[in-house]
Amino acid sequence: MPAQTLLNELKQAAMQPLETAHSLPFAAYTDNAVLAAEAQHIFHREWVFVCMAGELPDAGDYYALTLAGEPIIVMRGEDGHLCTLANICRHRGTVLLDAGFGRVDKYIVCPYHAWAYAKDGSLQAIPFNEQIHVDRTGHTLSRFQCAEWNGMVFVNLDPQAAPLSTRLQGIDPYLAMFEPQTFSHCSGGTAETWLTNWKLAMENAMESYHLFKVHENTLETYSPTRQAYYIAGSSEWTLTGGATARKKGLLEKVFGASYSELYEHYILVSLPPSFVGVLTYGSFGWLSAHPVDAGTTLIRSGATFTKDGSGGSPQSDEFTRAFFAEDQQMCERVQTGMSATLSRGGKLVDMERVVVDFHQFLATRLSRQPATPLFEDSMAQRFLAGA
Repeated sequence: MPAQTLLNELKQAAMQPLETAHSLPFAAYTDNAVLAAEAQHIFHREWVFVCMAGELPDAGDYYALTLAGEPIIVMRGEDGHLCTLANICRHRGTVLLDAGFGRVDKYIVCPYHAWAYAKDGSLQAIPFNEQIHVDRTGHTLSRFQCAEWNGMVFVNLDPQAAPLSTRLQGIDPYLAMFEPQTFSHCSGGTAETWLTNWKLAMENAMESYHLFKVHENTLETYSPTRQAYYIAGSSEWTLTGGATARKKGLLEKVFGASYSELYEHYILVSLPPSFVGVLTYGSFGWLSAHPVDAGTTLIRSGATFTKDGSGGSPQSDEFTRAFFAEDQQMCERVQTGMSATLSRGGKLVDMERVVVDFHQFLATRLSRQPATPLFEDSMAQRFLAGA
Protein backbone atom coordinates (compact mmCIF):
# COMPACT_ATOMS: atom_id res chain seq x y z
CA MET A 1 0.00 0.00 0.00
CA PRO A 2 1.43 3.45 -0.90
CA ALA A 3 2.60 5.36 2.17
CA GLN A 4 0.24 8.31 1.64
CA THR A 5 -2.75 5.99 1.23
CA LEU A 6 -1.87 4.22 4.49
CA LEU A 7 -1.46 7.54 6.31
CA ASN A 8 -4.84 8.71 5.06
CA GLU A 9 -6.46 5.46 6.24
CA LEU A 10 -4.73 5.84 9.61
CA LYS A 11 -5.96 9.41 10.04
CA GLN A 12 -9.51 8.51 9.05
CA ALA A 13 -9.66 5.49 11.38
CA ALA A 14 -8.02 7.33 14.28
CA MET A 15 -10.44 10.26 14.22
CA GLN A 16 -13.58 8.15 14.71
CA PRO A 17 -15.63 8.63 17.91
CA LEU A 18 -16.21 5.74 20.28
CA GLU A 19 -19.50 4.80 18.63
CA THR A 20 -17.81 3.96 15.30
CA ALA A 21 -14.18 3.44 16.36
CA HIS A 22 -12.32 0.37 15.13
CA SER A 23 -8.75 -0.87 15.43
CA LEU A 24 -6.24 1.03 13.32
CA PRO A 25 -4.99 -0.46 10.05
CA PHE A 26 -2.51 -3.18 10.92
CA ALA A 27 0.14 -1.74 8.57
CA ALA A 28 0.22 1.44 10.70
CA TYR A 29 2.13 -0.62 13.28
CA THR A 30 4.73 -1.97 10.86
CA ASP A 31 5.32 0.71 8.21
CA ASN A 32 8.44 2.85 8.58
CA ALA A 33 6.87 5.68 6.55
CA VAL A 34 4.17 5.94 9.21
CA LEU A 35 6.83 6.04 11.91
CA ALA A 36 8.67 8.79 10.00
CA ALA A 37 5.47 10.85 9.94
CA GLU A 38 4.96 10.23 13.66
CA ALA A 39 8.52 11.34 14.38
CA GLN A 40 8.07 14.53 12.38
CA HIS A 41 4.60 15.52 13.54
CA ILE A 42 4.49 14.02 17.04
CA PHE A 43 7.81 13.24 18.72
CA HIS A 44 9.58 16.30 17.31
CA ARG A 45 6.71 18.66 18.23
CA GLU A 46 5.09 17.30 21.39
CA TRP A 47 6.00 17.28 25.06
CA VAL A 48 7.57 13.86 25.59
CA PHE A 49 8.27 12.36 29.02
CA VAL A 50 11.92 11.33 29.47
CA CYS A 51 12.81 10.78 33.15
CA MET A 52 12.25 11.85 36.77
CA ALA A 53 13.76 15.08 38.07
CA GLY A 54 14.82 13.15 41.17
CA GLU A 55 17.00 10.90 39.01
CA LEU A 56 19.19 13.95 38.29
CA PRO A 57 19.69 15.44 41.77
CA ASP A 58 23.08 17.17 41.42
CA ALA A 59 24.85 19.52 39.02
CA GLY A 60 26.36 17.49 36.18
CA ASP A 61 23.93 14.59 36.47
CA TYR A 62 22.49 13.71 33.06
CA TYR A 63 20.28 11.34 31.13
CA ALA A 64 21.19 10.81 27.48
CA LEU A 65 18.73 9.26 25.05
CA THR A 66 17.68 9.26 21.40
CA LEU A 67 14.23 10.76 20.90
CA ALA A 68 12.81 9.67 17.53
CA GLY A 69 16.25 9.86 15.93
CA GLU A 70 17.47 12.95 17.81
CA PRO A 71 20.24 12.35 20.38
CA ILE A 72 19.62 14.62 23.39
CA ILE A 73 20.88 15.17 26.94
CA VAL A 74 18.80 16.21 29.94
CA MET A 75 21.26 17.71 32.42
CA ARG A 76 21.23 19.38 35.82
CA GLY A 77 23.14 22.65 35.45
CA GLU A 78 25.34 24.51 37.91
CA ASP A 79 22.35 26.77 38.62
CA GLY A 80 20.35 23.75 39.82
CA HIS A 81 17.94 23.84 36.88
CA LEU A 82 17.44 21.15 34.27
CA CYS A 83 18.13 21.86 30.62
CA THR A 84 17.96 19.81 27.43
CA LEU A 85 20.86 19.90 24.99
CA ALA A 86 21.61 18.24 21.68
CA ASN A 87 23.94 15.29 22.29
CA ILE A 88 25.81 16.13 19.09
CA CYS A 89 29.17 17.87 18.86
CA ARG A 90 29.02 21.12 16.87
CA HIS A 91 32.29 20.23 15.15
CA ARG A 92 31.68 17.00 13.19
CA GLY A 93 28.41 15.68 14.63
CA THR A 94 29.84 13.06 16.98
CA VAL A 95 27.56 11.76 19.72
CA LEU A 96 28.98 13.22 22.92
CA LEU A 97 27.66 11.15 25.84
CA ASP A 98 26.72 7.49 25.90
CA ALA A 99 23.03 6.67 26.32
CA GLY A 100 21.77 6.34 29.87
CA PHE A 101 22.45 8.08 33.15
CA GLY A 102 25.80 9.55 34.08
CA ARG A 103 27.63 12.51 35.52
CA VAL A 104 29.82 15.24 34.02
CA ASP A 105 32.24 16.71 36.55
CA LYS A 106 33.40 19.76 34.60
CA TYR A 107 32.97 19.63 30.82
CA ILE A 108 31.15 17.57 28.22
CA VAL A 109 34.12 16.45 26.12
CA CYS A 110 33.74 15.14 22.58
CA PRO A 111 35.42 11.71 22.26
CA TYR A 112 36.57 12.53 18.70
CA HIS A 113 38.50 15.83 18.78
CA ALA A 114 38.02 16.81 22.45
CA TRP A 115 35.95 19.94 21.95
CA ALA A 116 34.68 20.74 25.44
CA TYR A 117 31.30 22.19 26.43
CA ALA A 118 30.03 23.55 29.72
CA LYS A 119 26.92 22.09 31.35
CA ASP A 120 24.85 24.83 29.70
CA GLY A 121 26.07 23.79 26.24
CA SER A 122 28.48 26.66 25.65
CA LEU A 123 31.74 25.81 23.90
CA GLN A 124 34.58 26.28 26.39
CA ALA A 125 37.75 24.80 24.95
CA ILE A 126 39.29 23.52 21.71
CA PRO A 127 42.63 21.66 21.54
CA PHE A 128 45.42 23.57 19.82
CA ASN A 129 43.46 26.80 20.20
CA GLU A 130 46.61 28.80 19.50
CA GLN A 131 46.46 27.47 15.95
CA ILE A 132 42.68 27.12 15.49
CA HIS A 133 40.26 30.01 15.65
CA VAL A 134 36.56 29.17 16.07
CA ASP A 135 33.68 31.46 16.96
CA ARG A 136 32.72 29.85 20.25
CA THR A 137 29.42 31.69 20.57
CA GLY A 138 28.39 30.28 17.21
CA HIS A 139 29.15 26.71 18.24
CA THR A 140 27.08 26.16 21.36
CA LEU A 141 25.06 22.96 21.64
CA SER A 142 21.46 23.32 20.52
CA ARG A 143 18.99 23.72 23.39
CA PHE A 144 15.42 22.45 23.58
CA GLN A 145 12.48 23.15 25.82
CA CYS A 146 12.40 21.32 29.14
CA ALA A 147 9.73 21.40 31.86
CA GLU A 148 8.64 19.49 34.96
CA TRP A 149 5.26 18.26 36.13
CA ASN A 150 4.93 16.56 39.51
CA GLY A 151 8.64 15.73 39.47
CA MET A 152 8.52 14.33 35.94
CA VAL A 153 10.67 15.77 33.18
CA PHE A 154 9.24 16.45 29.72
CA VAL A 155 11.14 17.62 26.64
CA ASN A 156 9.88 19.37 23.50
CA LEU A 157 12.13 19.66 20.43
CA ASP A 158 9.91 22.32 18.86
CA PRO A 159 11.04 25.85 19.87
CA GLN A 160 7.59 27.21 18.97
CA ALA A 161 5.62 24.74 21.09
CA ALA A 162 3.22 26.04 23.73
CA PRO A 163 4.25 25.48 27.37
CA LEU A 164 3.72 22.11 29.02
CA SER A 165 1.17 23.73 31.33
CA THR A 166 -0.97 24.49 28.28
CA ARG A 167 -0.70 20.90 27.06
CA LEU A 168 -1.83 19.60 30.48
CA GLN A 169 -4.43 22.28 31.13
CA GLY A 170 -7.30 21.02 33.27
CA ILE A 171 -5.76 17.77 34.46
CA ASP A 172 -4.47 18.72 37.92
CA PRO A 173 -7.80 19.24 39.76
CA TYR A 174 -8.74 15.59 39.16
CA LEU A 175 -5.48 14.45 40.79
CA ALA A 176 -5.41 16.94 43.66
CA MET A 177 -6.72 14.66 46.41
CA PHE A 178 -3.69 12.34 45.98
CA GLU A 179 -1.24 15.30 46.25
CA PRO A 180 1.35 13.97 43.74
CA GLN A 181 3.30 17.22 44.02
CA THR A 182 4.37 16.16 47.52
CA PHE A 183 6.03 12.89 46.45
CA SER A 184 9.74 13.36 47.15
CA HIS A 185 11.27 9.93 46.50
CA CYS A 186 11.77 8.22 43.16
CA SER A 187 13.08 5.07 41.55
CA GLY A 188 13.62 4.17 37.92
CA GLY A 189 14.63 1.10 35.99
CA THR A 190 16.82 0.59 32.95
CA ALA A 191 15.31 0.71 29.48
CA GLU A 192 14.05 -2.56 28.01
CA THR A 193 13.74 -3.36 24.31
CA TRP A 194 10.32 -4.69 23.31
CA LEU A 195 9.79 -6.03 19.80
CA THR A 196 6.58 -4.10 19.28
CA ASN A 197 5.41 -0.81 17.81
CA TRP A 198 5.31 2.08 20.27
CA LYS A 199 1.57 2.57 19.71
CA LEU A 200 0.82 -1.02 20.70
CA ALA A 201 2.83 -0.58 23.89
CA MET A 202 0.93 2.60 24.74
CA GLU A 203 -2.49 1.14 23.95
CA ASN A 204 -1.73 -1.87 26.12
CA ALA A 205 -0.49 0.26 29.02
CA MET A 206 -3.52 2.55 29.11
CA GLU A 207 -6.46 0.15 28.85
CA SER A 208 -7.72 -2.10 31.65
CA TYR A 209 -9.86 -4.37 29.48
CA HIS A 210 -7.10 -7.00 29.23
CA LEU A 211 -6.19 -7.28 32.91
CA PHE A 212 -8.47 -10.22 33.75
CA LYS A 213 -6.88 -12.33 31.01
CA VAL A 214 -3.24 -11.25 30.61
CA HIS A 215 -2.64 -10.41 34.28
CA GLU A 216 -4.95 -12.90 35.98
CA ASN A 217 -2.51 -13.55 38.86
CA THR A 218 -0.89 -10.11 39.04
CA LEU A 219 -2.70 -6.84 38.24
CA GLU A 220 -6.16 -8.40 38.23
CA THR A 221 -5.74 -9.33 41.90
CA TYR A 222 -4.95 -5.70 42.73
CA SER A 223 -7.13 -3.73 40.30
CA PRO A 224 -9.95 -5.93 38.96
CA THR A 225 -11.14 -5.28 35.41
CA ARG A 226 -14.79 -5.17 36.49
CA GLN A 227 -14.07 -2.24 38.81
CA ALA A 228 -12.33 -0.09 36.18
CA TYR A 229 -14.02 3.04 34.83
CA TYR A 230 -13.48 6.15 32.69
CA ILE A 231 -13.08 9.53 34.42
CA ALA A 232 -12.33 12.27 31.88
CA GLY A 233 -10.34 12.81 28.73
CA SER A 234 -9.84 14.03 25.19
CA SER A 235 -7.13 13.80 22.56
CA GLU A 236 -4.81 15.69 24.95
CA TRP A 237 -4.90 13.43 28.02
CA THR A 238 -7.13 10.81 29.57
CA LEU A 239 -7.85 9.71 33.13
CA THR A 240 -9.31 6.31 33.90
CA GLY A 241 -9.51 4.64 37.27
CA GLY A 242 -10.73 1.80 39.39
CA ALA A 243 -11.06 0.33 42.84
CA THR A 244 -8.04 -1.46 44.26
CA ALA A 245 -7.55 -4.30 46.68
CA ARG A 246 -4.83 -2.37 48.51
CA LYS A 247 -4.29 -2.84 52.22
CA LYS A 248 -5.97 -0.15 54.29
CA GLY A 249 -3.25 0.11 56.95
CA LEU A 250 -1.51 3.13 55.42
CA LEU A 251 -4.78 4.99 54.85
CA GLU A 252 -5.99 4.32 58.39
CA LYS A 253 -2.63 5.43 59.77
CA VAL A 254 -2.87 8.74 57.92
CA PHE A 255 -6.59 9.50 58.08
CA GLY A 256 -7.86 7.40 60.96
CA ALA A 257 -10.83 5.07 60.66
CA SER A 258 -12.76 7.59 58.56
CA TYR A 259 -11.48 8.53 55.10
CA SER A 260 -12.86 8.95 51.59
CA GLU A 261 -13.45 5.65 49.85
CA LEU A 262 -11.78 7.19 46.77
CA TYR A 263 -8.40 6.80 48.47
CA GLU A 264 -8.80 3.07 47.85
CA HIS A 265 -8.96 3.78 44.10
CA TYR A 266 -6.29 4.52 41.50
CA ILE A 267 -6.16 7.00 38.62
CA LEU A 268 -4.48 5.88 35.42
CA VAL A 269 -3.00 8.92 33.66
CA SER A 270 -2.44 8.72 29.90
CA LEU A 271 -0.34 11.55 28.43
CA PRO A 272 0.41 10.79 24.79
CA PRO A 273 2.66 10.22 23.10
CA SER A 274 4.86 8.41 25.62
CA PHE A 275 3.62 8.46 29.25
CA VAL A 276 1.22 6.28 31.22
CA GLY A 277 1.13 6.49 35.02
CA VAL A 278 -0.86 4.94 37.85
CA LEU A 279 -1.53 7.33 40.72
CA THR A 280 -2.62 6.16 44.16
CA TYR A 281 -2.35 7.68 47.60
CA GLY A 282 1.40 7.69 48.26
CA SER A 283 2.79 6.63 44.87
CA PHE A 284 2.79 7.41 41.15
CA GLY A 285 4.16 4.58 39.02
CA TRP A 286 4.89 5.24 35.35
CA LEU A 287 5.85 3.74 32.01
CA SER A 288 7.43 5.46 29.01
CA ALA A 289 7.52 4.19 25.42
CA HIS A 290 9.96 5.60 22.86
CA PRO A 291 10.11 4.24 19.30
CA VAL A 292 13.35 2.85 17.87
CA ASP A 293 11.89 1.62 14.60
CA ALA A 294 8.45 0.49 13.45
CA GLY A 295 8.72 -2.79 15.34
CA THR A 296 10.96 -1.89 18.28
CA THR A 297 10.27 0.25 21.34
CA LEU A 298 12.33 1.23 24.36
CA ILE A 299 10.24 0.75 27.50
CA ARG A 300 11.22 2.21 30.85
CA SER A 301 9.34 2.30 34.14
CA GLY A 302 9.70 3.83 37.57
CA ALA A 303 7.83 5.58 40.36
CA THR A 304 7.71 8.65 42.53
CA PHE A 305 6.37 8.20 46.03
CA THR A 306 6.21 9.41 49.61
CA LYS A 307 8.50 8.00 52.26
CA ASP A 308 5.67 5.77 53.47
CA GLY A 309 4.33 4.97 50.01
CA SER A 310 4.54 1.61 48.30
CA GLY A 311 7.00 2.60 45.58
CA GLY A 312 10.61 1.47 45.48
CA SER A 313 10.25 -1.59 47.73
CA PRO A 314 11.53 -5.03 46.67
CA GLN A 315 7.96 -6.31 46.75
CA SER A 316 6.64 -3.59 44.44
CA ASP A 317 9.62 -3.98 42.10
CA GLU A 318 9.04 -7.74 41.86
CA PHE A 319 5.33 -7.18 41.22
CA THR A 320 6.13 -4.69 38.46
CA ARG A 321 8.61 -7.02 36.78
CA ALA A 322 6.04 -9.80 36.78
CA PHE A 323 3.26 -7.92 35.00
CA PHE A 324 5.72 -6.14 32.69
CA ALA A 325 6.91 -9.54 31.46
CA GLU A 326 3.28 -10.44 30.77
CA ASP A 327 2.73 -7.17 28.90
CA GLN A 328 5.88 -7.59 26.83
CA GLN A 329 4.90 -11.09 25.77
CA MET A 330 1.42 -9.95 24.74
CA CYS A 331 2.56 -6.79 22.92
CA GLU A 332 5.09 -8.79 20.93
CA ARG A 333 2.41 -11.36 20.14
CA VAL A 334 0.08 -8.63 18.86
CA GLN A 335 2.93 -7.13 16.82
CA THR A 336 3.27 -10.48 15.03
CA GLY A 337 -0.40 -10.22 14.09
CA MET A 338 0.13 -6.78 12.56
CA SER A 339 1.94 -8.38 9.59
CA ALA A 340 -1.36 -9.87 8.39
CA THR A 341 -2.62 -8.42 5.11
CA LEU A 342 -5.81 -10.46 4.62
CA SER A 343 -7.32 -9.67 8.03
CA ARG A 344 -8.37 -6.51 9.80
CA GLY A 345 -9.28 -5.40 13.31
CA GLY A 346 -12.77 -4.84 14.69
CA LYS A 347 -14.84 -2.58 16.89
CA LEU A 348 -13.34 -0.93 19.97
CA VAL A 349 -15.59 -1.49 22.98
CA ASP A 350 -16.72 0.95 25.66
CA MET A 351 -13.92 -0.12 28.04
CA GLU A 352 -11.44 1.04 25.39
CA ARG A 353 -12.55 4.69 25.27
CA VAL A 354 -9.05 5.64 26.43
CA VAL A 355 -7.64 3.95 23.31
CA VAL A 356 -10.07 5.98 21.19
CA ASP A 357 -8.73 9.15 22.86
CA PHE A 358 -5.16 8.05 22.04
CA HIS A 359 -6.10 7.40 18.42
CA GLN A 360 -7.67 10.85 18.24
CA PHE A 361 -4.40 12.30 19.56
CA LEU A 362 -2.63 10.64 16.64
CA ALA A 363 -5.19 11.97 14.17
CA THR A 364 -5.11 15.55 15.46
CA ARG A 365 -1.31 15.68 15.24
CA LEU A 366 -0.90 13.94 11.90
CA SER A 367 -3.67 16.07 10.35
CA ARG A 368 -2.94 19.34 12.19
CA GLN A 369 -6.47 19.37 13.60
CA PRO A 370 -7.60 21.01 16.87
CA ALA A 371 -7.92 18.99 20.05
CA THR A 372 -11.11 17.05 20.65
CA PRO A 373 -13.49 18.29 23.40
CA LEU A 374 -13.13 17.05 26.96
CA PHE A 375 -15.54 14.24 27.91
CA GLU A 376 -16.36 13.60 31.57
CA ASP A 377 -17.99 10.42 32.84
CA SER A 378 -19.90 10.00 36.09
CA MET A 379 -16.79 9.59 38.31
CA ALA A 380 -15.25 12.90 37.23
CA GLN A 381 -17.10 15.09 39.74
CA ARG A 382 -16.25 12.76 42.61
CA PHE A 383 -12.52 13.16 41.99
CA LEU A 384 -12.89 16.90 41.51
CA ALA A 385 -14.68 17.07 44.87
CA GLY A 386 -12.22 14.66 46.49
CA ALA A 387 -14.97 12.59 48.06
